Amino acid sequence: MSEVAFIVLARAIHVMSGVTWAGTAFVLATVISRTRGPWLGDAARRAGALSGISAVLTILSGLFLFAALHPHDNSVGGLVLKSGAMAALLSLAVGLLIARPAGLELARLHENRDDAASQGAIRQLSRLRTRTVVSARVAAALLAVAVLAMAVFRYAAAVG
Repeated sequence: MSEVAFIVLARAIHVMSGVTWAGTAFVLATVISRTRGPWLGDAARRAGALSGISAVLTILSGLFLFAALHPHDNSVGGLVLKSGAMAALLSLAVGLLIARPAGLELARLHENRDDAASQGAIRQLSRLRTRTVVSARVAAALLAVAVLAMAVFRYAAAVG
C-alpha cells in the first residue's frame, strides 16, 4: 500500500473515530449525566467503552497524520492543530483518570444496594455523581476545542 493510501486510510479512521468519540462525549455530558434510572449504569458503561476505543483510534491515527503531513509545522495553522491535539489528549486524560474511575465506583456502589442506605454512602454517591458529571463536561469541552481546531487550522493563517 502506498503512503498516500495510508494517509487516506488514517484520515478516514481519524475522522470517523473522532466523530464517534466527540459525539459520545457530548451525549454523556449533556443527556446521560442528567438522567437517572436503572439502565443508566449500563448505558454509561457501553458509551464509555465506545468512547475509549474511539479515543485510542483517533489519537493513533492523528499521530500518524501529524507525523506524515505536519512534522515541522510551526505556522499559525500548525500551532492551532497542535493546540487541538493537546486538548484531545487532555480530554483522554480526564476521561481515563477521573471520569472512568468515578463511574466504575458509582456503578459498584449502585450494585451493592445494602451499602447505599447509610448517610456516608449517600454522600459518597453524591460526590461520585458530581465528579462523573463535571469530568464528562470538561472532557466534552476539551473535545469541542479539539474539533474546532481540526476544522479551522487550515484557515488560521488568514485570520492571524
